[in-house]
Amino acid sequence: MSTIADEFNERLEAFVQKYGLSHASNLLEKLTNRSTKINSKKKNQLMFNFLQLEALETFGISNEEYQKNQKKLAKEARWVVIHQFRNFSQLSFKKIGEIMEITNRASRYAFEKCDGLIEVGKFEQAFNDRYQELEEKLVAFIAKI
Repeated sequence: MSTIADEFNERLEAFVQKYGLSHASNLLEKLTNRSTKINSKKKNQLMFNFLQLEALETFGISNEEYQKNQKKLAKEARWVVIHQFRNFSQLSFKKIGEIMEITNRASRYAFEKCDGLIEVGKFEQAFNDRYQELEEKLVAFIAKI
């Protein structure tokens, strides 16, 4: 059984391999730097808006489908937005629910469903490809703001 530190080190190594040492270091500095050009609330709103817009493109759905549709792609797009927003903003499920106009329980459910799809890996390859594509776009966006 691995410890949290082991798991962190593995993820950090994978992150550095994926984005390169220079870019990864630069991005981590921006994520942890207290003195930013814009306040964190505005930064979170920008990140959330970016995620939603990019999810529409990545999953190939319209805004109307994203908002209310119960088809698989629309639900997965919402789950990914919540999952990545939670991972990169560190906001509570309650705050995310308020932003998305859903309940705390619904935001937690979406996060856990997305976790489950990520864990099954190759069985949900199309989902994981879209997840990674959106994550790469988000990382590039965060590096710019």
